[in-house]
Amino acid sequence: MPANDRLPQRLRHCVDQTIAAEALEGWRPDAAHLDALVALVNDDVTFGDYLSAYRSRHLVQSAPETAPRPYRRRTPYLIPGTTLLRNNFGAATHRELADLEFVSTAGRMVRWHRRLADGDIGVDDLDVRAIHRALFADVYEWAGDFRVTELRLGDDVFARRSSVQRRTRQVEATARALVATDPSHHDDALASQLARLYADYNYAHPFREGNGRTGMVMLHIVTTLRGRLLDLATITREEWCAASSESMPPRRGGSTDHRPFIPLFVRALV
Repeated sequence: MPANDRLPQRLRHCVDQTIAAEALEGWRPDAAHLDALVALVNDDVTFGDYLSAYRSRHLVQSAPETAPRPYRRRTPYLIPGTTLLRNNFGAATHRELADLEFVSTAGRMVRWHRRLADGDIGVDDLDVRAIHRALFADVYEWAGDFRVTELRLGDDVFARRSSVQRRTRQVEATARALVATDPSHHDDALASQLARLYADYNYAHPFREGNGRTGMVMLHIVTTLRGRLLDLATITREEWCAASSESMPPRRGGSTDHRPFIPLFVRALV
């Protein structure tokens, strides 16, 4: 669903890449979502008005707290007695939370892309915690904080929480080094570098939620500072999820395999 032609090309790219990143995480935006993002990136509305329009549709209230039961395992991120993440919106259902999370993070992300388009992003912005906080602070009070629990997705087990900070710092150092690399390198070399960067970041999985979108912003920053662009709309959700899973180490603490991401980034480099 590309942005309409009333925007200049650089702002169309902002909207298109925001939608592409959110779609890789499962969002299915409609025409109204697209129009709202176009208005936001074009400075026709403020972010506050943009988000308020969606919050008013849900009319959510604070989710009820249930009394803790003895010996129940602590779930610091969840509303007690549920599988729903605690959230700043007070959303009490998974559907409400997903809708509001997608809308709010899309609005924040399109503003990041606008800063990139305006040349207002530098190497110091390659700070994973700051990116996550900027994208998710409207949704979760722990935005920007490293996760405090172990994490898995299906059969994929991510890095131990005790190693998250160290691994994330290594990823950030790699990202900054990539920006300083000679930009004359062939696309295949850059694609391989981006693939290795993202595979290592994905395994670290620094946050309880929002790792994918944070990582995608990081990739856009690196690529833009290298004088190139990424078009994530060329990648399907199925391809992205498969590459993420296939890149995981065969045993916990092992090395990632970045090769599944390489053809995706070769295709996405503009």
